[in-house]
Amino acid sequence: MTAVKRADIQRALARWDGSHRLLLFHGKGEGESAELAREALKALADPADPMAVTQFSNEELRSDPGKLADEAASVSMFGGRRVIRVEGATDFATPAVKLLLESAAAGNPVVIVAGDLSRTSSLRALADQSPLALAVLSYEPDARSMGAMLADRAREQGLRIEPAAAQRLIALSDNDPRILSAELEKFAIYLGATPAKPKTLDRTHLALLGADSAEEDMNALVFAVVTGDRRAAERQLRLLNGTSSIPALRALSRKLMQLADARSAVDGGASPQAAVKGLRPPVFWKEADAFAAALSDWPMRRIRAAQAAMLEGERAIKTAGGPGEPAGWQAIVRLGMGAESA
Repeated sequence: MTAVKRADIQRALARWDGSHRLLLFHGKGEGESAELAREALKALADPADPMAVTQFSNEELRSDPGKLADEAASVSMFGGRRVIRVEGATDFATPAVKLLLESAAAGNPVVIVAGDLSRTSSLRALADQSPLALAVLSYEPDARSMGAMLADRAREQGLRIEPAAAQRLIALSDNDPRILSAELEKFAIYLGATPAKPKTLDRTHLALLGADSAEEDMNALVFAVVTGDRRAAERQLRLLNGTSSIPALRALSRKLMQLADARSAVDGGASPQAAVKGLRPPVFWKEADAFAAALSDWPMRRIRAAQAAMLEGERAIKTAGGPGEPAGWQAIVRLGMGAESA
C-alpha cells in the first residue's frame, strides 16, 4: 500500500495510470474521507458515461464477495472507465477486497470509504500489504487544519476569502469538510468565480445568501426544541430548509449533553436554577431561566432517547443507499414535537 496525504491525492488522481485498483479512505475524519472520495469519483469516472459510478454496500459485499472483482473487471457499454464506490465498509468487506486485489484484471478503480479502522482491522491490513492500493487516513479536523482546508478549496473554486468571512464559514461548517465544500461551491457560482478569474468573498456575500444568519437560525432552533416551543421550532425549520441537517443534529447533541449535566445535578438535590448556573460552558444568560424551567420536561430517560435519536439521524444520512438528509431533519422534527418520548 502507498499511503498518501490529502495534499498529494490530487496529483495521484491526475496521473492515474491503472497501476492501482483500490483507493481506501478511512479514519476518524469521516467528513474528510467522504469529501476526498467525492473528489476521486469526479476525477476517475468517465463524465460521458451516465452509468459511470456503481455503488455497493458493505452488506452486498459480505453476502457476495465475488461481485466487487467482477464489476472491476467488467467493460462499460459506453467504452469508458467506470468507478465502483463502497460506503461504510468494515472488515466484512475484506474477502471481497482480497478477491479484487488477487484477480487477473481490474480496469475499473474501486473507491472505498470506511470509518475509523483499527490497526488490527483485516481490511486495513490487506490494503497495507498490497502495492495495488492507495490509502488516505483522515483525521478529525481542528481549527488550524480547517483553515488550511478552506484556503485550498477556496483557491480551487477561484475564491479569495476575507478573514472575517473565512472565520464565519468555518464556524458554520461545524468542522465538516463536506459542508465547507458545498458552501464554497455555492458562493463560487454566485460570484462567477473560477481559478482563471478569481473573485473576493466577504461577509456581505454571506449575508446576501443567508449564510451569515444560519448560525443564529440554528441556535434558535435548538433553543425552541429544548424549551418545547413547537411554533418557534417549526419557524426555524422553515428558515433552515435546504441546508444540511448535520450541524443542527450536532448542536442539539451538545445542548442535550448540557441538559444531562443539569438533570443529573437536579436529581442529586440541586435546584434547577443552581444546576443551570453551574454548567460549563455556561448557558447564555438570556436563556438561563427558560432552560431551567425546561428541565422539568426532560427526565434523564428522555434525554438519553433524544441523544440516541440525534446519533441515529446522522448515521442514517451517511448510510449508503439510505434516506440521506431527510433522515436528519426528520429526527429533529420528532424531537421538536416530543415524539421521541412517546
